[in-house]
Amino acid sequence: MNRRRHVLAVAFIAMMLAACGTKSADTNSADTEALDTTSSSLDGAANTTTTTEARTTTTVDEFGVEDLTPECVAAIAAVLHAFEPAVKDIDWEHATIYDHLQVMTDLAGTTIGDTSACGDQGPDLNEEAGAELFFGVAEQQVPGAVGYFQSVLDINKALGGRHSSGECQTDIATFEELVAGGVPWVNLPLPEQWLTFNLMYSIGYCTLQTQGALLSKPEVQVFLEGSPFT
Repeated sequence: MNRRRHVLAVAFIAMMLAACGTKSADTNSADTEALDTTSSSLDGAANTTTTTEARTTTTVDEFGVEDLTPECVAAIAAVLHAFEPAVKDIDWEHATIYDHLQVMTDLAGTTIGDTSACGDQGPDLNEEAGAELFFGVAEQQVPGAVGYFQSVLDINKALGGRHSSGECQTDIATFEELVAGGVPWVNLPLPEQWLTFNLMYSIGYCTLQTQGALLSKPEVQVFLEGSPFT
């Protein structure tokens, strides 16, 4: 099965929709597919509000929800139905990262399903088009999951091209850019908090020596104060 199509909630601390795989050290790629909700900027996070009506039109016209095969729609709907009980009662317009983490906790150990029926061109939540497809199917068939997947989509849009790469030194460099911004993690907007979360998950597969050198820096300790990483 294509690993990027396999949707398993347990991997989410992994962040959001991810799959289990072999992790690696400094010179190799770590499997850190998550809600690779990394971040663009404060301005980007502030400009992500989109109406449900507008998003529905975008989904259908631009990303082809109506063109999906019945098998693919059924597979996506099955994923959405598995998420629905954990997400339907949360106010996603005002959600924090802890709401997202609570969903991860609630779904821990639950097999969500996969979208392999969609084939190689199936939706991938790490990509904007894939998130749009999930959102479109949710609107049509699983209304209880709409708020959650809209939140995912808004975060992804706010991220721009920033994400954790799975490469140790690359992700450390991105992490250090966040630290250099001078805003503590607890005060970052949600997308940048997720970016940090993904980066820390990836950096966790660097060598212990590399991790220690990074986390011992005074500016890093100040940045992470009050976060789940301390």
